[in-house]
Amino acid sequence: MLPDESLDEITAAVQACDDARSALVDALADADAADDALADPASLKPVGRALSNWRDAQERFMAAVQAADASDPATTALLLKTNHGVDASNARCGIPGTDVEGADQPFPLDLTGTKGMLVTQAATEHLD
Repeated sequence: MLPDESLDEITAAVQACDDARSALVDALADADAADDALADPASLKPVGRALSNWRDAQERFMAAVQAADASDPATTALLLKTNHGVDASNARCGIPGTDVEGADQPFPLDLTGTKGMLVTQAATEHLD
């Protein structure tokens, strides 16, 4: 069971992950449509920012899980889905270029072609 006082923070962190994923999808679509996006820092910056925001939101989720004394992120995600209808899959997927403890599920976006190269280059240049 998740404590009520922790539920709001955990849910907010999940929403931040969802928002960051949406921003990444939009940034990739914009960059993919641009001419020579791989050579254009202006195209890569929004992709890098979205990756960074998603990583930060995942770290927030993991910290909230730990603060709630929940057993682990997987159990917390299951409780969120079962008891509250909240899908925490974006909080638990591995993001290229990041290493967030507990984010061990497959990355949910198709990274074939230019999109994969954009994510790789943005992660290399914008994530520390």
